[in-house]
Amino acid sequence: MAKLTLGTRGSRLALAQSEMIAAQLRALHPGLAVELQVITTKGDRILDVALSAVGDKGLFVKELEQALLAHEVDLCVHSCKDLPSQLPAGLTLAAFPERADPRDVLVAPLRGEGRAGGLADLPPGAIVGTSSLRRACQLRALRPDLELRDVRGNVDTRLRKLAEGQYEALVLAAAGLARLGLLGEGGHLVADGAAFVAGPIPAELMLPAVAQGTLAIECRADDAQTLGLLAPLDHAPTRAAALAERAFLRRLEGGCQVPIAAHATLDGGAVALRGLVGSLDGATVIRGEREGAPADAESLGAALADELIERGAGAILADLATGQRR
Repeated sequence: MAKLTLGTRGSRLALAQSEMIAAQLRALHPGLAVELQVITTKGDRILDVALSAVGDKGLFVKELEQALLAHEVDLCVHSCKDLPSQLPAGLTLAAFPERADPRDVLVAPLRGEGRAGGLADLPPGAIVGTSSLRRACQLRALRPDLELRDVRGNVDTRLRKLAEGQYEALVLAAAGLARLGLLGEGGHLVADGAAFVAGPIPAELMLPAVAQGTLAIECRADDAQTLGLLAPLDHAPTRAAALAERAFLRRLEGGCQVPIAAHATLDGGAVALRGLVGSLDGATVIRGEREGAPADAESLGAALADELIERGAGAILADLATGQRR
């Protein structure tokens, strides 16, 4: 009987995502045994510092990739937005399963009629929790009156802090809430006995993180058996979108320390890519759009990045780099 060892982080979301992929593999290949091996990453150990201050692009993946290269595991399931834009030599992204909702959601305690409100419904000066510079930049551009505070920890921890009143709202990824089974009808969700309501933020209003809502399955590039087993899980439109967005990020050489966002969709057979680079205070946001064939997804992403660099993103990135070196 064939057997695969799947490396995963130990968070509730990582385990849910890994179990989902393991179940799909078992269903596709009867008799295949898939076992999960929990690996702790640097991002799991550092919980009291903002992600943007840590300065490591591989916070949630480095130890997993080391286990792959050491042949301790056969594959890893990542939230694609956590992956650095460059992979270590010898590894490949074997499959991109169909993308979930890429949007952000605004989560607030359930009150009154319990209808999900939008950013415009937040009271002046409301305290909003987010650990993302990308979200903070766009929030400041849309609502400069809001007080933004860092929030770390897994989804359950963040919701507990919201229930305790440390924040008036949080901005989280829709896909993570859905995969944890927290999102109910009408955006209602319950965690640890506390009730909340989540309202999607249109991508046109807040551009998602690169590959948000996408899972990426990584394995060794020379592991023909595992590559063959994973092939049926690959979703071509999701792959094209992910490659375009990741190429955009790679050309900009951005990580969690830079407000960068991108979102690609496939419409009528073409890839439509939107991207942005912003300043930390949200005062300057450079946006752009491009379309191209799915086969040219990576060159499309690089071309849009070059366009934004010429239009002012290069200066923003240079200023951010200078500030980080001080």
